[in-house]
Amino acid sequence: MPNEWEDGVVGYASRPAILDAAVAALPFAVEVFAADGARVFSNPAARRSGSLGAEGAERETATRNDHAFLIERRRFEADRSHYRVCAGADINEERRVQDDLFQRAYFDGLTHLPNRGFFEEAVGQSIRAPATSDFAVAVVGFDQFDAVNEFYGRAVGDALLVEAAKRIGADISEADLCARTGGDNFSLLIVGGAKDVGGKLDRVLARLRDPFFVDGVEILISASAGLSLFPLHDATLEGLIAKADAALAQAKRRHKGEARLYDPALAVRAQERARMEQNLRLAVRDRRFLCALQPKVDLRTGAIDGLEVLMRWRDENGTARAPGQSIEFALSAGLMNDITRLVFDEVVASLDAIDATFGSGLRLGFNIAAQQAGDARFMRGFVDRLAASGHAERFMIELTEEAFLLASQFQLQVAPMLRDVGAKISIDDFGVGYSSLSTLAEIPADEIKVDRSFITSIHERPRSQSLLRAVETIGEAFNTKVIVEGVETAEERDYLRDHTRIRVAQGFFFSPPILLDPREASALAAEPWREKARMPAPARTVESRSS
Repeated sequence: MPNEWEDGVVGYASRPAILDAAVAALPFAVEVFAADGARVFSNPAARRSGSLGAEGAERETATRNDHAFLIERRRFEADRSHYRVCAGADINEERRVQDDLFQRAYFDGLTHLPNRGFFEEAVGQSIRAPATSDFAVAVVGFDQFDAVNEFYGRAVGDALLVEAAKRIGADISEADLCARTGGDNFSLLIVGGAKDVGGKLDRVLARLRDPFFVDGVEILISASAGLSLFPLHDATLEGLIAKADAALAQAKRRHKGEARLYDPALAVRAQERARMEQNLRLAVRDRRFLCALQPKVDLRTGAIDGLEVLMRWRDENGTARAPGQSIEFALSAGLMNDITRLVFDEVVASLDAIDATFGSGLRLGFNIAAQQAGDARFMRGFVDRLAASGHAERFMIELTEEAFLLASQFQLQVAPMLRDVGAKISIDDFGVGYSSLSTLAEIPADEIKVDRSFITSIHERPRSQSLLRAVETIGEAFNTKVIVEGVETAEERDYLRDHTRIRVAQGFFFSPPILLDPREASALAAEPWREKARMPAPARTVESRSS
């Protein structure tokens, strides 16, 4: 067999010709330098890239003509002379791919902020640093962000997050770090003690309360924050993040729009919440929900003007319990929709008993949580349930002002559905929400329920009296019925009856919530607000004041 490397073999080029052609065809640059540094050879790739240079490390990365090259240099001897060969591979594309992979692995594609992985690595490095100073881990999350996505669309929600990222970045120092760690949550690594961190977070939350303008739409929304301090609250990555998350959850439940510092008692409360959530899930599974009713009474005639339906549930011991914090647990656990449907079904099934006990055809106030009111899908299903009951016109849907934070959403989607089936709309806890007057201007409510905080000892509080007169005037201007709640003393009743034009009130002075349940054996004594007491059908129970 012929040796193809032997010069002159038929059918093959000479060895030098093959080598020259091969080196010329290489995709990487090759140069040869003499001992004095003179270049004696370069292939076409080297001429295109620019000289790699004879001097330098045996292996290095350098830039030639705006391209990154990995260069290797080797010495060799030929014909008793010394040379240096340099080979350079263009790694621009490799670098681009690596940078892209790094961006994907450690940065958020929407806001271009670091992501959870990057953030956790940064916190870990801060913990492991030999001279670690005090720092805090904070988690910032929007309140009711899902409502923005649902009503305005995800594109608007995404644009809001991009703007929020810019605002947060403007209010922290270069030594701090902000990352987007999921959904509408931003995590911050902030250098400093509790006072410094608290001041920065307050500024961040204040900026996030400013209106957002996205595609010509003005969006008002708030954000809450939770934070934990190193090493006071924990000295581990997992512990610091978990405790900041717990503080954020606490802020969203009780202190929306504020920053909360981790409290060790949160761990105990978390266990209590877990137990409560489990009990609620079992109660939903076993349909252990019932309704109590509190009369709304005409201040002048003593007649019952209507009833408010209040949710009650039986715990594992069979005791009927007022909701208390269980409403918050149910909302956070995603159980509230099921509970609302169960209570509504219980009310409809009890209509004959309600009419027999309190009088026929009374309007029923039914509470819907703000979070539910902002869920168009749930509200469509609830309205269908109202219509199917055949008694939609008897229901007054009571919503707190928080439900009207996105007033246009309620006005355009939810209110028309309720109106179409004949239900009425009540603004509950009026006067303590986001913006009472703007709410009334946007939402054509049928009823205003003045919050109990304005009614307590009103006969001794001139400022509350003036505010109540203003609410009366507002109600008359909008042709909206005004009701007061939380009346607990004869003095409060007398003032409302003798010095206001308000006709209807409710509260423990007239009657506590009355539990309608055939399993209860006790009966209700004659009520002071009714001359002729009806006997209960079925048996009913009067709840104690502590309920």
